[in-house]
Amino acid sequence: MTIPIRLLEAVRDNPTEGALAVCAHALSEADLVIDWTQDAHATLLEATAVLLSIEEQGLVSHFVAPPDLNGPMGAVCNQLRNFLQDVQADLVGQSSAQKLENLKNRFNITLSNGFGYEFTDGDLSRIQTVINELRDLLSKEPRLDAGHKQRLMKRLEDLQRELHKKVSDLNRIYGLIGDAGVTLGKLGTDAKPFTDRIKELLGFAWKSQARAEQLPSSAENPMIGHDSEPPLLG
Repeated sequence: MTIPIRLLEAVRDNPTEGALAVCAHALSEADLVIDWTQDAHATLLEATAVLLSIEEQGLVSHFVAPPDLNGPMGAVCNQLRNFLQDVQADLVGQSSAQKLENLKNRFNITLSNGFGYEFTDGDLSRIQTVINELRDLLSKEPRLDAGHKQRLMKRLEDLQRELHKKVSDLNRIYGLIGDAGVTLGKLGTDAKPFTDRIKELLGFAWKSQARAEQLPSSAENPMIGHDSEPPLLG
């Protein structure tokens, strides 16, 4: 394997930024060769496989057609390089838009007299872990259709990307309530691993909101149930 493990871990933790790092690595390796070699071909091919795989899982989306792999090695390498360059350009645009939203979020806090919802370092670490666990569950669940998976993967990626120690709103987390309901409707009681984790994320959001609104630390959100089991479907 020519793609470093650290880059694959970056893809798992932040699909868009990780995919950009994979593109940059493969393209920089390709720039080092004058004539195409088998090593360069292997690197480009692996990077392309990573990008196509995470796209199939709904972790990233772009509008670049898969490369044509017919022909001699040199022609294939050119196709692979062009594909990676085009995907990189597409994802850079997406990343810029996402970073702009993050900056707006931070400025909103500053310009509104500093009000915001805060997470502890421990909260942030656990939230990141729960998001990754949800991603793994989604990728392994065959009963959920590809469209639903892709929408939920996108929500999780947006949440992970915009998560900071202090945020101006909690909409990204509370927006998962609807997805939990859809998943429960499709899987019934088998949805418990999903609903448990979404409920845990909602708990972190509520704790942050309760602190910001100066509610008692023991206060529970009356709009979110506290049952340990999801309800049975009639």
